[in-house]
Amino acid sequence: MKKNLDFRNPLTFISTGFGLGLFPVAPGTVSSFFAAIFYLFFFDPFISNFYYLLLFICFILLSLVLGILIYPLTTNSDKDPPYFVWDEFVGMWIACLPVSFTSNSFTFLIYSFVLFRLFDIWKPWIIQYFNKMENGIGVMMDDIFAGLFSCFFVSLTIYILS
Repeated sequence: MKKNLDFRNPLTFISTGFGLGLFPVAPGTVSSFFAAIFYLFFFDPFISNFYYLLLFICFILLSLVLGILIYPLTTNSDKDPPYFVWDEFVGMWIACLPVSFTSNSFTFLIYSFVLFRLFDIWKPWIIQYFNKMENGIGVMMDDIFAGLFSCFFVSLTIYILS
């Protein structure tokens, strides 16, 4: 059941991934794709600097807290409704982090995207645990862990190939 979304409320705009969560087909995948593109243009050029990396980590933590707080304000009792995609943005940004430390950013961005979607859909181990929680923490944390798993495997691949 889709809650009547109030786009006059800026929290609704954020929770729907700037409206991408309303995409009729695969809103999570569409949102993850746009989050990856956003990362490539707005984060990737700066992350290799240590201070920007720290700012990025703070931004991720604030985005996580924001997602947990706005979830009950912008959704109804649905368990992870498809229109709530802020979790996809945050998880995808985590998955993309190793991209900034390689010269082949675009290839590894695609790899990060594919791995993130794989883990987010497959939901192995701890991701499944959080997916069963019906609150903002569970909704955000399953994508955080999908992003962390992706980040680990992308980092490992970059290390092996270098």
